[in-house]
Amino acid sequence: MWVTNCHNGSGRPLDIRKRYSGVERPLFILILSNSDTAAIPGISGAGSTEDYIQYTPAADAEIVSNGKLKTIGVMPNAPSGAVTPAVLTRAGLNLSQSAHLLINSGLKIVPGVPYYDLRTKHGSDIRFAPAVPDAYSIQKAAKKLAACCDCDLAVIGETIPGGTTTALCVLRALGFTANVSSSFATNPIALKEKVVREAMRRASINPGNLRNDPMRAIELFGDPMMPCAVGLTEGFLRSGKEVILAGGTQMGAVAAALRALDVSTDLVIATTKYVFDDRAARFVKLVNALDVDAFSADPGFSKSSVDALQKYEQGEVKEGVGAGGAMTLAYIRGYSQEAYRREVEAVIKRL
Repeated sequence: MWVTNCHNGSGRPLDIRKRYSGVERPLFILILSNSDTAAIPGISGAGSTEDYIQYTPAADAEIVSNGKLKTIGVMPNAPSGAVTPAVLTRAGLNLSQSAHLLINSGLKIVPGVPYYDLRTKHGSDIRFAPAVPDAYSIQKAAKKLAACCDCDLAVIGETIPGGTTTALCVLRALGFTANVSSSFATNPIALKEKVVREAMRRASINPGNLRNDPMRAIELFGDPMMPCAVGLTEGFLRSGKEVILAGGTQMGAVAAALRALDVSTDLVIATTKYVFDDRAARFVKLVNALDVDAFSADPGFSKSSVDALQKYEQGEVKEGVGAGGAMTLAYIRGYSQEAYRREVEAVIKRL
């Protein structure tokens, strides 16, 4: 198995392929968002330079939809040259033949491919203003959208630069002490903690103060991706559909909010081995505290001759664009690790 269980909170089957063997209509959903928090120097590596960070979600969307850039002229690769995880996601969707839906939840720059528009603004810099003033309306709109989607499994991913910092602040507000991951090989956790302290001081909130009010935590300290993911998950689960939160510690923050809302005791997170193995992120500590089912996908990049993929093995990027969830879809459909790795390499060549 190249997608393995790393925490079993539900007691359901540990082999995710057996768990979803009856799935016939999976839908991969990618939430596209921006936040001014990403503009803080040194916070995000989601872009070849800091000038291009805000272009990343739109470029990721074009790669996931088309397998190439269409209108965005800048590849959303990391500064090190590590390829965007959108490539990993595209490969997983190619193999699984899963339908996909792009949702604009607060973009600054829109992609040149079809998307569903929630008509909301990008997130503020959490140090200076409430992050998502319309968090509740985003949550409500996303819940309604979920009711319109024809699927039996929804795999929900995200692309938002700076999202681990906003996730950290929401987790702290909810009373969690776990860390978050980073697209950099060396996690700038001290900088992130400083931003969190400044944001909480601005809002006169102490860690744990909002443990029973997760939407307020998102409104003050989150980003526009979070209320969308929360609303979608609520909508799908309450209509009897399965949900996989595709991501690492950012989806951990979403799961923490859902737990506080008492939505379900059957949450599933699928990430990559790079987040699972990241000691600085302490992902295992977070999923243990949440007591959710969590799965880790190993794409086998250690066997690749492509330097942009070897960067992942060196700690760059790790996750994003729902990559862990897209890998999981390929695994559920019966593809091997080698077949997946070869497809990733083929997607890179076509770019």
